[in-house]
Amino acid sequence: MTVRRGTVGSWRQLVPDARLAWSEATLALRTDNRVGDLLRRCVPRRVHSSLTVRRAINTIRQRARGADPDDAGVTLHPFHCVPAGDGLNVVVVHDLRHLHPEFGSPGYAAVIRENVARAAAVVVSWPHPYRQVRDAFPEAGDKTVLIPPPTFQAAPDRSHAAPEADLLVYPSSTGPHKNHRTLLEAMALLPEYRLVCPGPLLEPEASRLLTRISEPDLRGRVHFPGYVSTTELHALYARATAMVMPSLWEAASGPAFEAFSWGLPLVCADVEPLRAQLEFVDGEAGMFSPTDPLSLADAVRHVLADRGYYAAASVRAGRRLAGRTWVDTARDYAAVLEWVAAGRHGSIPRSAFIADTAGRGGSG
Repeated sequence: MTVRRGTVGSWRQLVPDARLAWSEATLALRTDNRVGDLLRRCVPRRVHSSLTVRRAINTIRQRARGADPDDAGVTLHPFHCVPAGDGLNVVVVHDLRHLHPEFGSPGYAAVIRENVARAAAVVVSWPHPYRQVRDAFPEAGDKTVLIPPPTFQAAPDRSHAAPEADLLVYPSSTGPHKNHRTLLEAMALLPEYRLVCPGPLLEPEASRLLTRISEPDLRGRVHFPGYVSTTELHALYARATAMVMPSLWEAASGPAFEAFSWGLPLVCADVEPLRAQLEFVDGEAGMFSPTDPLSLADAVRHVLADRGYYAAASVRAGRRLAGRTWVDTARDYAAVLEWVAAGRHGSIPRSAFIADTAGRGGSG
């Protein structure tokens, strides 16, 4: 099993199985650890925005490598943007955003292509990237499988507090493709609503967004609290009246699945990945043109004018996902690892959850 450097001890405690050997992948110059946070605070903002610096950092990251354990038969490699080791690898592909020039990096695209080519098996987590992997790498079709994880922040099994009728939520980092700019201009057209956007404040976009919400038409109504704890996120979901998802690209939106789990009406951009996600769980949402603030504002008003209908639709979609657990996911992964270890005889094992969801109306 390949994990991030410095986390092996905790993984061994969480998964105390003597059959597993562990290796570490060095994800260089990360921004979500103590050193990365210190560098981000000390380096001038103009450097954060430098295309040359960002390209140099990406080049270093793309040369990081995972090492196969000496005694491993098959290694699970979950970092599709880090080069895999030399042994038998089951590579997890999160999405193919980096194969699209407007959203990604050619260097990372090259890493993904090499990992898929060398992998003994490829696991993809959601229907849209699964279709893309099969289309982009038809030669890998017989070794590629769809294994969805469960909803990351599912609603606790308890009654929820009454939502605040004017509170919208959008959990996300401030990466440019997350499309906060369109959302903020829509909020200027929605003076009756407030918005909270928890998530990592990535520069240089974060500074632009914080400057925009300080202007009179948004001041005091839109907040970017940065990273929040699970407890804080759950409290926010319990208070919100709807979730807005303006992202231009997702493998599958974790927060959208969380909205279904919490029974939150969803308003989302009309883009292919999000449409595929709705199809997967037979969900419903208010859709809007991705870069049109007026279309977004109209969709919010439309959904919340009939909030009960869209909340019920989210509850139904959430029930389709509710039975999926990490134990189920682990069993599906184990079947693929065993298939590779045994010599890849016959067809690659498929997740029973996919067949079951397809039989109930979702995408297979």
